[in-house]
Amino acid sequence: MRQVVLLVVLVAIVGLAYLTLAAVANGGFDILTVLSLLVLALFAFGIVGALIHPPQE
Repeated sequence: MRQVVLLVVLVAIVGLAYLTLAAVANGGFDILTVLSLLVLALFAFGIVGALIHPPQE
């Protein structure tokens, strides 16, 4: 089950990154783009890291 959740989260992160980069291509790079990329990085490191390394019992 952990692999399924990891796959869904990775697809969501990649999709949001694609939309962010498409917005940069259309509207240019600004502070909201930086904020969006920081949030995506937090998601990627936090969620993916937690799913790859489960808590030890």
